[in-house]
Amino acid sequence: MTRETIAYMGYDLESAAIHIVHDHASLLKAGQDTQNALRGPYNHYAERTFLVHCRAFSKFYSNGTDTRDMYAIDFVDNMPAISLPVWDKWHKHIDQHLMHLTISRTTNKIPWTGEPNKVFLREFKTAWTAFYGALKPSLKSIFDRCLSERQILPER
Repeated sequence: MTRETIAYMGYDLESAAIHIVHDHASLLKAGQDTQNALRGPYNHYAERTFLVHCRAFSKFYSNGTDTRDMYAIDFVDNMPAISLPVWDKWHKHIDQHLMHLTISRTTNKIPWTGEPNKVFLREFKTAWTAFYGALKPSLKSIFDRCLSERQILPER
């Protein structure tokens, strides 16, 4: 990768890897915790942590153009198809009701039970596997090192 490419993207991909893996680890751990019977307030913390990271990774895997954000496409030669259908169904609801204090909370007719969390976790694990499998060869060892430091084995 040339320095011109890095300058164009506005960030160093190698330096970004540690942050991506850190947040992926947080998504996995919090997602697993949402599947356990945790007592309050820990169940609330786990779910909110998980959903915040789901939101971040849905943006990461998107075709976004915000120059402040990192995108998966920067780290791969060929972007794999990423499908998050259940997340996509709930994303707006979560954004309005869990991530912001919106007026729509008072008029909401759709109850949130946390039931979709299990499917979200599966979707984001599948998305990570596709992303990881498509990493540029020059970045694979850096991601592997970061994953190893976080004691995460890549799903194959």
